[in-house]
Amino acid sequence: MTSRFKNRGTTQVNQRVRPKRSPVLSEQGLRRVQQRRMRLVGGILTLLMGAVISTCGYLQGCEGELFLREAERNYVRTLRVDTQRGDIFDRNGEALASSVEVDTIYANPARVEDPEETARVLSEVLRIDNDKLFRRLDSDRHFVYVKRQVTQQESDWVNSLAIEGIDTLKEAKRFYPKKELAGQLLGIVGVDSRGREGLEASFDSSQHGGAVEATYHRDAGKRYSMLEGLPPVETQAGHSFILSLDEKIQTVAERELERSVISSLAQAGIAIVIDVPTGDVLALAHYPRFNPNRYREQLVEDRRVVKNRAFADQFEPGSTFKIFTLAAGLEDGVVALDDIVDTEGGRYRIGRLSIHDTHPAKELMCRDVIKYSSNIGVAKIAGMVGKQRMYEYYRAFGFGQPTGIGIIGDASGQLRPGNKWADITLANIAFGQGVAVTAIQLATGLATIGRGGLHVRPRVVSAELDSMGHVIQEFHPQPGHRVVSVSTAKQVLEAMEAVTEHDATGHQAWMYDYRVAGKTGTAQKPDTIAGGYAEDRWIASFVGLAPAERPRLAVVVVVDEPQGSYYGGVVAAPAFRKITEWSLKYLGTPPSFGKRERIARRASKPAPQSVQAAAEGAYYDYPQGTSPGPDPLDPLSVTVPDFTGLTVNQAALLAHRHHLMIDIDGEGLASDQAVPPTTPLDPWSRITVYFTSAEDKP
Repeated sequence: MTSRFKNRGTTQVNQRVRPKRSPVLSEQGLRRVQQRRMRLVGGILTLLMGAVISTCGYLQGCEGELFLREAERNYVRTLRVDTQRGDIFDRNGEALASSVEVDTIYANPARVEDPEETARVLSEVLRIDNDKLFRRLDSDRHFVYVKRQVTQQESDWVNSLAIEGIDTLKEAKRFYPKKELAGQLLGIVGVDSRGREGLEASFDSSQHGGAVEATYHRDAGKRYSMLEGLPPVETQAGHSFILSLDEKIQTVAERELERSVISSLAQAGIAIVIDVPTGDVLALAHYPRFNPNRYREQLVEDRRVVKNRAFADQFEPGSTFKIFTLAAGLEDGVVALDDIVDTEGGRYRIGRLSIHDTHPAKELMCRDVIKYSSNIGVAKIAGMVGKQRMYEYYRAFGFGQPTGIGIIGDASGQLRPGNKWADITLANIAFGQGVAVTAIQLATGLATIGRGGLHVRPRVVSAELDSMGHVIQEFHPQPGHRVVSVSTAKQVLEAMEAVTEHDATGHQAWMYDYRVAGKTGTAQKPDTIAGGYAEDRWIASFVGLAPAERPRLAVVVVVDEPQGSYYGGVVAAPAFRKITEWSLKYLGTPPSFGKRERIARRASKPAPQSVQAAAEGAYYDYPQGTSPGPDPLDPLSVTVPDFTGLTVNQAALLAHRHHLMIDIDGEGLASDQAVPPTTPLDPWSRITVYFTSAEDKP
């Protein structure tokens, strides 16, 4: 009852209150609402799309290049491949310089975990500076060179270490298959494949070629793909050159020059062989030799060893210059070969100064002025021609100006203008003092006489080839201007031929098979410290043409600072004879005489004079006012030592201590000698010592 009462009492209290319902929209009203919503959303989307398009337009139009470069930097890589340098060949197609592939060690420092330890290990293996390598590896760069153009052994060592971040790549390295052959002429190429000296530097722009490039793409997964194919590398390679040089003649010239320099204990030497009809340089030899394959090692020892002395070194020519003075006098008609020249009894005063002849003569025929090398005789000939005319003749022969051979370092020499010469200057220049020449100038002037008076322009490069081996340019012999007439050139050759007779200074240049026209020279070197001329420093030289009746070769041999006997006829003439005789036979030049006459010449040739006897009876060439005869402190005779078992250098030194000179035959150790030990000889006589290498022994 109670509960029922309570429920009834609360019925209205617990009654549920219902909310008022919204009126139902009509179909038309609902459509209008939807349309408003769509317009709103469309407007917003239109605004957003406009903003996107505007932004894209701005980025594409104004900032497009910037973003393109940034994208390419991140995803596009360029592969650059340097093309090989062109080759260098001799006239017969023998390779003198070429390029080979070698390994280069590089590093990615970002991947090197321990730069200090890595630098320590690599510096020991590769023999490089540890501190410098550590600084390279301890950087934020992604590529650095460790060591370029390493040996195969070094590359194998580094690869076996398997160091993270250290790897190898292939590069082209210059290779010289003939080693020292013509090293100074060829020059050197740096690790960047750029020529640094010699022909390599002179023709670097053509030889170096270019580089080919190809692009590749790297995606987010660091996968690579080529976008374009690699262009053909061969078509972009550098140009090759064919030289006038003959490898075999060059080899003989270097060998004989080396023997001459070593046997006379000299400092250095130069030998040049020129083909007279064309001006082609067939050989250009230097001693000490230079191996371009080892240039970094040799330059550490002596940076001068790479110098092309034949073009760069300037020296006083001494008596070899007299032939050009005689040519001027004959051409101007002031003298003839049979004219008598007053040589003043050996002393001729010019102003307050005097010039001398060591072997006084009251008068000499003009032809004998060259044979006996009279300073007074050529000074008088020059005086009759006149200062300005003599200057013009010397210039016409090519002195005082570069030869135009096209090689870096082609020096001009020193020849002051004729209007600035004093009378004594004219006299000094007439016999080779007060003027400086290069060996190549001397050789071309000599070749001009051999060519009948037509100036010879030397040629080292005969052709240029493209990367495919096709000839694109030929360098033909250049027609020269006439310096003297054919008649004058023949008369000079006649006077020079007398120099090689058995009673003359150049008798050691005489040949059985060929007539030889030559001239000796012995010049003092200037003293750069005390002034004047040094008393103990000489340049010995010999210049000559053969065959004399129709010269094929012009050969110059210059020996710098020989010790002991320093006459050009003793030091340089033997090397001239061996180089010239071998080269003429190699070139197939017919002998000057028939077979019977050659046999007769061999049978009738008198014994060679010793230097002591020659100094008493012949006229050696030396600067005026000096008399470089045998040292009065030397003994009247010397005893031949035993050279058995000695090296070439040891034998040369022993011979010098005994006041002798040696001709070197062979290589290795001394096994025999032409004159037995204990034989007495005159001081500074020459003897032949035979050397045998271990391979030659039975």
